Amino acid sequence: MEILEIAGVELEGVSACVPARAVDVVASLAPLLGDKAAGVVEATGIRTRRVAGANTSAFDLCVAAADRLFAGAPDRAAYARSFGAVIFVSFTERTRMPSAAARAQARLGLPRDVLALDLSLACSGWVSGLHLASLLARETGRRVLLLDGDVQSARIGEGDASTLPLLSDGGTAAVVAPSPSAAPWRFAFMSDGAKGKALRLDDGGRISMDGFAVFKFVAGEVTAFLRDFLAAAPGGFDAFVPHQANIYMVRQLAKSLGIAPERLWTSGERLGNLASASVPATIAACAPAALRAGRALDLFAAAFGGGLSAAAARLSLGPGARVELFDHEC
Repeated sequence: MEILEIAGVELEGVSACVPARAVDVVASLAPLLGDKAAGVVEATGIRTRRVAGANTSAFDLCVAAADRLFAGAPDRAAYARSFGAVIFVSFTERTRMPSAAARAQARLGLPRDVLALDLSLACSGWVSGLHLASLLARETGRRVLLLDGDVQSARIGEGDASTLPLLSDGGTAAVVAPSPSAAPWRFAFMSDGAKGKALRLDDGGRISMDGFAVFKFVAGEVTAFLRDFLAAAPGGFDAFVPHQANIYMVRQLAKSLGIAPERLWTSGERLGNLASASVPATIAACAPAALRAGRALDLFAAAFGGGLSAAAARLSLGPGARVELFDHEC
């Protein structure tokens, strides 16, 4: 396993924006499964999903999340000028050109000399984007804005009981900033495109998922990958932040890795599976209660699924980080 190490950066802020509309999963499944609907929810642990309005895009949700971070700066205009790049991660954004990152540059008032880049990576996308953002922040000495979000509800097939109980909508924004004194971050990645048909979205189509194949991938290859990562990048951490595929799966994953339940962060019970945005959304949901003045939080993030792929990171959330999860009327 190759461990990629990056020194001199920290996570300065994380904001997550989710639609205010929370759909009860049992109620939405009842027309399909009848009295078996409650059992599905008990098995997945996801009780509510967030669903965006028909005219709301992943871009809208991500920009709303970024607006919250920028609004917290003493001088918003000066803060916007401090960015050297913007990265947008999504596999459902409807407008392909101009790129979402370029549109975000204009909407948020970022400098014209920023690098604007879109990535389409599904479940492991945020950790992959975080690696690229940290490289750019270190090399340029400027902040990097990482946007990540999806509107999956519009891509769920009618009557698809494999995706309907899980997939949700949301957008996030994270700021990676130079920080010479910060502890090094560590990353590792794994891809197996030969198994990619297990989780697929064709242009104009609906998300299809072979739930058993994905579960088998996580229980076997992903667990081994993360175990190897922890062995190669040892040290303590405050919290394990996995992709919220479903709550049963991530609890089993934590148990297999020997991670105590109190160090497992989850948000999927009430937010659903937000695809790659589930990692930053979980940080936004759980970090406020854990942050202590003057001390960074050491996090172990793990993302897995579409690709099929997996990504792992050891990173730090700065002691003065702005962290927020909020509802958005849409």
